[in-house]
Amino acid sequence: MIKIGFLLDSLTIKKWHYEILNFVNDHPQLKIETLILRREVSAFSSNSSFIYRASQALDRKFFSVKNDIFTSVDISNLEEEISVIEVSGIEKIYSYRFTEEKITEVKNLDLDVLIRFGFSILKGDILNTARHGVWSLHHGDNAINRGGPPAFWEVVNRENVTGITLQKLSEDLDGGRVIKKSFIKTNTTSFYRNKNEAFWAGVELFNLALDELSQGILKYEEKKILPFYSCPLYKNPTNITSIKILLSFWSRRIKEVIIEKISAPQWYILYKFRKDSSVEKSIFRYKKLYPPKGYDWADPFIVKEKDNFYLFFEEVKIGSGNGHISLFKFDEKGNLINENPIKVINEEYHLSYPFIFKEDSNYYMLPESADANGLWLYKCEEFPVKWKKHQKIFSNKQIYDASLYFHEGYWYLFGTEKLSQGGNRDQYLHIYYSKELDTEMWTPHPLNPLSLDIRGARPAGKILKDNDKLLRPTQIGAPKYGYGIQLNEIKKLSPTEFIEEKRTEILPKWEKDLKAAHTFNFVEGFSVLDAQKKL
Repeated sequence: MIKIGFLLDSLTIKKWHYEILNFVNDHPQLKIETLILRREVSAFSSNSSFIYRASQALDRKFFSVKNDIFTSVDISNLEEEISVIEVSGIEKIYSYRFTEEKITEVKNLDLDVLIRFGFSILKGDILNTARHGVWSLHHGDNAINRGGPPAFWEVVNRENVTGITLQKLSEDLDGGRVIKKSFIKTNTTSFYRNKNEAFWAGVELFNLALDELSQGILKYEEKKILPFYSCPLYKNPTNITSIKILLSFWSRRIKEVIIEKISAPQWYILYKFRKDSSVEKSIFRYKKLYPPKGYDWADPFIVKEKDNFYLFFEEVKIGSGNGHISLFKFDEKGNLINENPIKVINEEYHLSYPFIFKEDSNYYMLPESADANGLWLYKCEEFPVKWKKHQKIFSNKQIYDASLYFHEGYWYLFGTEKLSQGGNRDQYLHIYYSKELDTEMWTPHPLNPLSLDIRGARPAGKILKDNDKLLRPTQIGAPKYGYGIQLNEIKKLSPTEFIEEKRTEILPKWEKDLKAAHTFNFVEGFSVLDAQKKL
């Protein structure tokens, strides 16, 4: 049993604290041993400027969030079940030290981990009282962003991602040993939204690390040689700086809203056929298929049957939120046969990402249906237009862009999933495996989630072979959803192992006004991808 203590300023805590505390309380291998409560109120008031505080309050009022992580929760009822140690230590403006007496008392608890939810910046031997030290979240990437406010400067600087760092504290500010990191897309539409999303990711990161600790499989990030920090120490902005930030932010947001109203971008399809059966790597050479006004065409998948090529894709009326699967047909030379798409699968819920493959002379499709809270395998009864639900793969599960690959006797299913109600759907790669295709019995990979980074987790097409290398197309989910395509080489894949490394990427830069490109597929000289632009 892993014994854990929590360092708190009060028994009224924020929801993000509660989510972690509750995770520990419900975990069979984790135990809340004690709550260490700060007795006195801090003598030092916040050094935040008035304009900064006012601007953040304004942001919170105008930009609502789902699943607010900063609501307050009263945990005073836990005093009846868990011992509480009250502490009155030595406080300075930027630090807090425990007395020797309290350090000894905490040491005698024989804790595995101390979790810091209060007490300012800790100094002294309290940092060494638990077997695995004091753990704390820094809502920023500590390699480039130390100080505060959390998840704020990433919006100001319009950085693509906001990092979240779980670390074992040392006396070096935000310079402790890194336990785990994750990366979310920076939500530049609102300071509060970005902060809310970052703190949800922090909860997920913390809980993953605690669970791995309980299993004895937690690995710290490798120590870097001479890890210099050459970025500034970020601080709360002054009144003058806050005014500049406020004016810049609101002028940008108003402009963005106007542009969105005037000219909403569309997804369209690009394709290229090569007689030599190779992949066309110069995207500017691709031909384009544009949808009618008010529609998106995306997620193209290509198969060859006899002498023809068949391109399946998501077709959706913009704003309806209910897509279906449609089809284009091409001849053996890559010439389009039907100018108008043929609808082939339609449900009452949204369908997209028509992952199609052939097995034992039969065609199957695994379209995304996360909105229906499940995943179905379809079988083709009359190629290419007649399809029927064949096998339920998952029930009561939302999995995004599920992609199958058969490897060394196993079917592997790749997809991303949320880890919490406020979490991101594109950040966490999960793999499931099975000996059989026609089954609901899919085993989760023991290393799930296998990626914590929004840049390169979510599938973006079929796994393909290039010179005996397995390449997995993935979405680059920042600076916006589906921004680009990253190809990762799978180095190891088994029911117990998974290693992949980034190899190359496709970015939306081959012409003006491009916004994104998030699916790539290839078969026998026919390459397809999608892109988003102002049409």
